[in-house]
Amino acid sequence: MPPDQSPETPAGTVTADARTDHARTDHDRTDHDRTDHDRVEHDPAEHPAAATGERLPGWPELLGITLARAVLAALLSLAAWAAVPALIGWHPTTVMTGSMMPRLHVGDVAVSRPLHGRAPTLGTVLLFDDPDHPGRLRLHRFVAVDPEGRIVTKGDANPQNDSSPITAAAVRGVGTLRVPFLGLPVLWIRTGDWLPLGLTVAGLIGLIALAGRPVVRRTDDEARDGHDDGADNGDGADNASDGADRTSAEAQRRNPAPHPTPTGGRPVRRMAAAVTATTAAAVLLTAVGVPAGAAFSDTTDTSADFAALPYFTCASAVVASSPWVYYRMDETLLSVLGAVDSSGNNRTGTYSSTGRTTQQTRACTRDSGYAMSFNGSNGSLSSPLYNAAPPNTFTVAIWFKTTTTKGGKLIGWGNSQTGLSGTYDRHLYLTNAGAVVFGVYPGAVRTVSSATGLNDGKWHQAVGTLSPAGQVLYVDGVQVAADPSTTSAEQASSSGYWRIGYDNLANWTNTPTSNYFSGTLDDAAVYLTALSATTVRNQYLAGT
Repeated sequence: MPPDQSPETPAGTVTADARTDHARTDHDRTDHDRTDHDRVEHDPAEHPAAATGERLPGWPELLGITLARAVLAALLSLAAWAAVPALIGWHPTTVMTGSMMPRLHVGDVAVSRPLHGRAPTLGTVLLFDDPDHPGRLRLHRFVAVDPEGRIVTKGDANPQNDSSPITAAAVRGVGTLRVPFLGLPVLWIRTGDWLPLGLTVAGLIGLIALAGRPVVRRTDDEARDGHDDGADNGDGADNASDGADRTSAEAQRRNPAPHPTPTGGRPVRRMAAAVTATTAAAVLLTAVGVPAGAAFSDTTDTSADFAALPYFTCASAVVASSPWVYYRMDETLLSVLGAVDSSGNNRTGTYSSTGRTTQQTRACTRDSGYAMSFNGSNGSLSSPLYNAAPPNTFTVAIWFKTTTTKGGKLIGWGNSQTGLSGTYDRHLYLTNAGAVVFGVYPGAVRTVSSATGLNDGKWHQAVGTLSPAGQVLYVDGVQVAADPSTTSAEQASSSGYWRIGYDNLANWTNTPTSNYFSGTLDDAAVYLTALSATTVRNQYLAGT
């Protein structure tokens, strides 16, 4: 063997250098595969979440998105309340000024229901052709019928009736729904008030943008395959097969199966767009449904319910319930001691000769007449003789206004027409702290009381009822106390009188300092029935 010739290498044997080169090649290929794998995992086209930087929002952002969607939903609901009735022939109108304050505010949308040939009801709010401004509408309350049979109207906040009566043919509908402040953009457009309109539009755009943000991160459902280079088992065929497998894996990594369509963002954006479009359409429909602006005069004074009232005045409400006696206390001549009974029963009352003055402002603002002020020391009013045993089913009611801290009798039954009665209950009285107490005496003192503070210088209505259903006290049209176990009062054997503004209060709960009431009284009534809660409420609404 020549000295420079290498020994023969057996077939199928790999030298150390060859093995090293092969390992280096495999290592390079592995690095290449890893690089491809990384490149595939970070491919922006296949991973939009990574490319766009979308992320799951934090709690503050999530709260803001939720609130924005809630506000948009509320606006959509309000717009629907105003716009949808127009689809069935109702009339939405924007309130442009304040003659129906405070129940209808400037910028409210009032929706009126057509009468379809029926006659309007006294006390309802009517939408009608403005007789003083052709081509415009007016929304005022139906308050009377003139001698020629025409409808007389009045704004609740206006001191006088409208100057021009209308015919039934001019009526478009009766006020039924109120949507607060939704018509403000219409008002701003008509008056050229662009700043609040622009701010509102900008705010709405901001809400829409915030509400349209996704709250769920896009998902990545790509299966991340493990990397398998294939072990070298020393078999050349295996190497070839391993290379083929590796090539297939590389192709699979470079062209993975399609990902499922991300579900976190697009549906939310579609929902926001739908909400926006619907809201805009509803608002536009509302605006189109406002042919005039319901022009009013601008004075403000009192309140009234927007919906139809069963009674428009206290007098009509009281008389409808058939009182035993009803003193409106409208008398202006103090030398005349008689108090007119407006119940129709001619039970003229008797004033004290002193201690009272007529007040120009009465409790029920839509009624004509006056009120009576009592001085808290010798002023009072009493009914004629109630010539029977006092009733166990009855109602006593009165309006009062005071700032006194000495309390006093409002109205009640006693066995004496003047001075202090020896038998006395079935009464309403005021405590020093300004609470109204309703008391009866079925062998023991039984009282129910309101909260304190009604001596605030404002008008309040107090009503007490007794019946087999129990003892109930109402203040300003709302039940404030009741005792269902008390169903009778003192069983006096003699007749008596209904006293107003003064009588005995000794030994009653929270006895006030004074038996005399100091303040203004109005519309005192006694019924021999227990008025229902609905009737009491309607009487109160008739005066407000």
